[in-house]
Amino acid sequence: MFAIVDIETTGSHAQGNGITEIAIYISDGLKVIKRFDTLLNPGKPIPFAIQNLTGIDDNMVADAPSFADKSEEIRDLLADHIFVAHNVNFDLGFVQAAFKEQGINYNPRRLCTVRYSRRIIPGLRSYSLSNLVKHFGLKNDQAHRAWADTEVTTHILHDLLRQDIQGVWQSMIKLNKGEVNLPANLPAQEFHDLPMAAGVYYFYNEKGEVLYIGKATRLKSRVASHFSADKSSAKSAAFKREIAHIHYRLCGNILVAGLLEDHEIRKHWPPYNRAQKNPKLRFGVFAYRNQRGDWCLGINRIGGQQAFIAKFHSLEKARTWLAQEVEERGLDPALCGFPSQGQSAIAGHNEAAESLVNDLKENQNACLWIGQGRSSGERSFIYLDQQGFKGIGFIPPDVSVEHPEQIEPYLENLNRSASTDGIIREGLSKLNLKLIELPSGIQSSDLLF
Repeated sequence: MFAIVDIETTGSHAQGNGITEIAIYISDGLKVIKRFDTLLNPGKPIPFAIQNLTGIDDNMVADAPSFADKSEEIRDLLADHIFVAHNVNFDLGFVQAAFKEQGINYNPRRLCTVRYSRRIIPGLRSYSLSNLVKHFGLKNDQAHRAWADTEVTTHILHDLLRQDIQGVWQSMIKLNKGEVNLPANLPAQEFHDLPMAAGVYYFYNEKGEVLYIGKATRLKSRVASHFSADKSSAKSAAFKREIAHIHYRLCGNILVAGLLEDHEIRKHWPPYNRAQKNPKLRFGVFAYRNQRGDWCLGINRIGGQQAFIAKFHSLEKARTWLAQEVEERGLDPALCGFPSQGQSAIAGHNEAAESLVNDLKENQNACLWIGQGRSSGERSFIYLDQQGFKGIGFIPPDVSVEHPEQIEPYLENLNRSASTDGIIREGLSKLNLKLIELPSGIQSSDLLF
């Protein structure tokens, strides 16, 4: 049995909003068995824009029951039927949130008529309810009233079921299929085609504008996490409503993906990448000599001073990096802002500290960091010249490199940002990459990869 549901609400997301009207039609797939609809008092004023859209105002719901008053009746009516709605995650999200307030856990099988109609009648310009009403020759003179929208959605469902000779709906209602949480306007195949590999993914709206750019070690899992996250917040609801397409680029490893993501965010400035657009480097590691002439390393906020040897977005990242350098280079912890381990002025500290400072200077030989490629037949590389990071690329295994110029046909130039050094530093700490230095002179013949 199917429970076709439509609701009207005080806003576009379940968090902080309420239901003003609900309609439920119980159908066996051929005919309606039972109809139920009622206005509900949401317990808060209905915004003027919503009143204009639905025609439901505060006076109409003043004496109406609350969802709590009707929760048991609604739960009994829904029973274990398949929950059907046009853009099912919207209606179900509100109903689940309302049930949760009553201590009821409701997690039904569900079927979205937007997604279902895409599968059964592909190629339509739009799968909005109003466009499907026209496509099926229906009328809806009271659009945005729950009872009227449920009526036409039921007719649409029945027509789709009649055309569904292969039983597509049966595979779509499986709870673990991974499709139930997808945005209504996103073709399911674009999600299913995502690989479990490292890369960068792009969310687009219907106009082809980039909404969000992200990176992942396993693209499909990361993208799925966007859609299985909390559906009740305004940001999450608005984000998912806009997503119409997914594109991706394979990168071979997460370091290449991170550098490409950083570049692409600053190229496209997606509206939902707010945090990454203007990262602030707040803390620096500073090197100086004390009165005895020993090298000291300390962490401080970056202000007017620019003499830091490394910069970070957070104090935690700065401390983690410095602690690793202390351990790996044999630096004296007491001279680096860490508790003394019973020794002071550890032998070799000054030489190790000076080596660290020199290693972090910008003017070094050009080099490649070689890592895993997009397939077994290539390797990825990150290219840094004497001024720093230049770009990424992928090179076949039968190509040898003896000069920096020889990588140019394979190099994709990327812009540096305030985040670039941190991305490279973090990536190198996690991945086992091969370093190849490329001085201006001829390299030895063993640079074959």
